[in-house]
Amino acid sequence: MGIDLLPIQWNNDKKLIVKHPRKAFLNSYLNEMIVKAEESLMTEQKKQGSALSKIQVKELMSSLFCNCKEQEGNVVGLFKKMVNDKTKRKRTQEIYAVTLRKIEKFLGKDANSLTFEDINLKWLKKFDEWLTTDCPHLNARAIHFRNLRAVFNKAIEDDLTTNYPFRKFKIGKEATRKRSLPVEQIRSLRTMEVEPYQQKYVDTFFLMFYLMGINAIDLLSATPDQIVNGRLEYKRAKTGTLYSIKLEPEALEIIQKYKGKQHLLRFCDKMKSYRFFMNKMNNCMKKLIPGCTSYYARHSVASIAAELDVPLDTIARMLGHMDSTRRVTLIYVDFNRNKVDEANRKVIDYVLYNKR
Repeated sequence: MGIDLLPIQWNNDKKLIVKHPRKAFLNSYLNEMIVKAEESLMTEQKKQGSALSKIQVKELMSSLFCNCKEQEGNVVGLFKKMVNDKTKRKRTQEIYAVTLRKIEKFLGKDANSLTFEDINLKWLKKFDEWLTTDCPHLNARAIHFRNLRAVFNKAIEDDLTTNYPFRKFKIGKEATRKRSLPVEQIRSLRTMEVEPYQQKYVDTFFLMFYLMGINAIDLLSATPDQIVNGRLEYKRAKTGTLYSIKLEPEALEIIQKYKGKQHLLRFCDKMKSYRFFMNKMNNCMKKLIPGCTSYYARHSVASIAAELDVPLDTIARMLGHMDSTRRVTLIYVDFNRNKVDEANRKVIDYVLYNKR
């Protein structure tokens, strides 16, 4: 099934994956496959009118789960191959798996026989209409269609098909609502009286802000040895880009307050999943400021920098974006790095001390 485990990561009594960073996702996937196997066994037994032999069961299971060429030649088979592609980021694999489950739910028992030639403009429109029931937002549905389009591109690359229905089907996109806080609201948040349990979430929000809107996964997985010469050095999980942020005194104060051993922040040492922490943080922030989440720290940095007339190219570099014209990585020459450092200091000074 394409799942690799260490012996200690399998509980044979409970038949569960344990002590694995993706155990929840993998156990969910295994449960779905068990249901699929049982349904196939019952269907085959009804056809034959009797119990299957061990050899027949083995052949049936092999036809369902073995990564043979016949399976890879259809849509579901190639999707599974991409879900198990270890060259992709874990989160990317998980998102492909979600799209695959949507297709299987949409088609039911006919999913395994779906070929690339079966998918045309009419099929895509029908799938889009079906998706609106649990994906009402256009951008959420767009993710599934981009994943399906990527599978088609892979199929064409592997000479599995010449069909390409996305020439006529346009993947929609709607403008993302603004998710930044006004400067006065950020200032009030800094002095707001909060419950003791809420303080670390507020501090984490400000640390993300002081670190130029650093992504949650990059901050919460950071380790003490990534601090080099007063800078946080890391590779962005999302893009693989090397990045370096100067640690301003305000950021250092928070890091020192929550100093960890294995991680930069001590509450990450025993954290099961950064997403679990972020869910709790976002719930906390929404109570303090309606609608506010960790993303507001990142968006606020960009909005305030623009308000202070920081050039767009510098703002893009602050956020760790790839240069769209030159496609250079964010390993800056000193001049460019200094520009980014100065812009970040300018944003912090304006928010905390009202200096322009």
